[in-house]
Amino acid sequence: MKAKRVATFLSGLLLLCWAMTAQAVTYTVDDDSGADFSSIQTAIDKAFVNGGGTVLVAAGTYYENLTLKSNVHVRGAGLSTTTVNGNRSGHVVTATGVENVVFDGFAVVDSRLSSQGAGIYISGGNLVVSNNLVTNNLCGISIGGGSSAIIRNNIITLNGINGGFLDYGIIVNNATPLISNNIISKTRGAAIYVAWNGSSDTRIINNTIVDNDHDGIWCYKSGPTIKNNIVAGNAYGIAASHHEASETQPRISYNDVWENSENYNSQSGGVAEPGTGDISLDPMLIEPASNFARAYYLNEESPCIDAGDPNPIYNDIDGSRADIGAYGGLDGLPTPGFTGVRSGFVFTTVGKVPVSEITQTNSDQRGLANVSSQAASDLHIYPHADAPFGGKLWISGLFGPLDDNVRYYQIKVWKIPSTFPAIMLYQPLEDPLTKVMYTINTDGSVTPSRETIGPVTNYKGIKGLYKRTDRLSGSGYWAHQDLKIVWNTNWFANGLYKVAFTAYDSTLNVVPLDHNDLSDFYIMIDNSAVEATINSVKYDDGTIVKECGIITLGSDIENLQFDVTAWHPNGYLKNYVLSVLYGKNKNAGYVDLDQYAGSNDATPPVWHGIKETLDSWPAMKRGVLDPWRDPGCGYQFHLKAWARTTDGFTHIRSASFNDHYYIQLNPENSCRADLDGDGKVDGEDLSIMADEFGATDCR
Repeated sequence: MKAKRVATFLSGLLLLCWAMTAQAVTYTVDDDSGADFSSIQTAIDKAFVNGGGTVLVAAGTYYENLTLKSNVHVRGAGLSTTTVNGNRSGHVVTATGVENVVFDGFAVVDSRLSSQGAGIYISGGNLVVSNNLVTNNLCGISIGGGSSAIIRNNIITLNGINGGFLDYGIIVNNATPLISNNIISKTRGAAIYVAWNGSSDTRIINNTIVDNDHDGIWCYKSGPTIKNNIVAGNAYGIAASHHEASETQPRISYNDVWENSENYNSQSGGVAEPGTGDISLDPMLIEPASNFARAYYLNEESPCIDAGDPNPIYNDIDGSRADIGAYGGLDGLPTPGFTGVRSGFVFTTVGKVPVSEITQTNSDQRGLANVSSQAASDLHIYPHADAPFGGKLWISGLFGPLDDNVRYYQIKVWKIPSTFPAIMLYQPLEDPLTKVMYTINTDGSVTPSRETIGPVTNYKGIKGLYKRTDRLSGSGYWAHQDLKIVWNTNWFANGLYKVAFTAYDSTLNVVPLDHNDLSDFYIMIDNSAVEATINSVKYDDGTIVKECGIITLGSDIENLQFDVTAWHPNGYLKNYVLSVLYGKNKNAGYVDLDQYAGSNDATPPVWHGIKETLDSWPAMKRGVLDPWRDPGCGYQFHLKAWARTTDGFTHIRSASFNDHYYIQLNPENSCRADLDGDGKVDGEDLSIMADEFGATDCR
């Protein structure tokens, strides 16, 4: 049975391999020679002879042992659909001295079951291994020969099939790789083994290392950097052994090392002990439904959230302090191994909110952009529905692995009118975007540099054109690689918008791509200001207290009235609270509070708020407001109101109002000596009493 697909040459050589099962399959490429490729390896070799390029491997199972070549990237259609099976006959993938290569999007299985046999064997060079499932091998990934490889965003599980002590998830032998954002689990030996002092520049950062039969991380005569990792449920958590005095000890910091049989183990001169910022708490991991699921995702209450190294270079993609584990840091992704659709484009997130959780609707002129309560809770956004978006929106998306011809893109928006427009009427966004590119040097060090992604000047005069960065360079990687635009919505009118894209090739011709459910989406924008005002404070009889006046009360529970406004003009108020403080920032409780979710959400999405008078007595009766202080004291009445407007990370629109008074109690009577409310008892007050009240017995 045969299947074939024709691919064309773009810049460099573009080769497409197509397979369906383990049966004999023909691989056909439309190139100058009309060669008929019978294997992935044949395609790699042909690309190498032609100076390099990318081999794109479609879904299927390939029984091969691959040898990678410099300047030839090899990309599968995704770890759940594209498998390279070594058929137990040696290393499944071998990379010796390979430079400028990305190996991405495969399941790598069944290496040789003897004393040697790795899923991926690397010696020298700077190979990037990303978005793969490496499973059922004697050793998952073996790195040696001084390699400065990058091992990122992989799921490495169920390796070490012989059950021997030296069966590893990852072994590093005199090499200096970066091992980041991987999930390494259920190894029948050690998860990561770093051997010899020549491996001391290895960096093990933001990984989740759980449920392995032996060590989570074993440092043999080596001192790698071990930072921001979850190491839980293993035999030893972090172990160090057989160090000489001249050899570097492990540099350990900001890890969660929890419930291993022994969390830290030091042997024969090795020193493994808690470092700066290390914790030992239940990371609250969500167990995976399968090896392809959102494995070991952090529960919203996890102590690993915002607990990583506070240095900004380790921050999460949203700019917040790094989470500990595989989903934290600049390179953390929502789901390891996700490479998008085979062909086409999908919007993935707005901030931290998945686009799939933003209801796409155009039911009326107002429109809605809803965030489900469950999704909002998971993402640490106040649980609510019917939330508009505003401010600066970080919009991310992915092109399919078969779309390597896409080099540029536009993100376009259209404010929804009564009739739907043609695509050419969309307005391209032109907000400036820069990213950090991390270049891997020949000595294994990494150099960051800031690069302008767009808008780029081009000879066709296309507005809002940005460079694509969601495919890695073989010599480095991008921070925020999937971020497509930071849309400053503050310059746009409130209303419902549709967001779409256009793709371009290297010669700026439009690339037609398959349309998917998330190739465009609707979003409600509202940047309206919130109003929060204490219009006046009154005595119980309605008399207004002058600004900064002395409030004289007859008892410590006498009622005061507050004329307040907590209001959103378009009905998107989230909540308000009128709180009371006294003295030196002491909290006396609150007069009143209310919120949209669960209280005023009967007619979504509208809740403007309140414009009314609130009494203090009901709050005192409920015990949420303390009695007034005796003797008298300075008081601050603080009104705070929030809109439901979010940028996808947090709520961004709020207003507050502070009103200050001095409350003086006269428990024996109810005379108010400061009749004009100017804060002084003087002749003006006597004159007011004489004119309006006559003689009053205040004994």
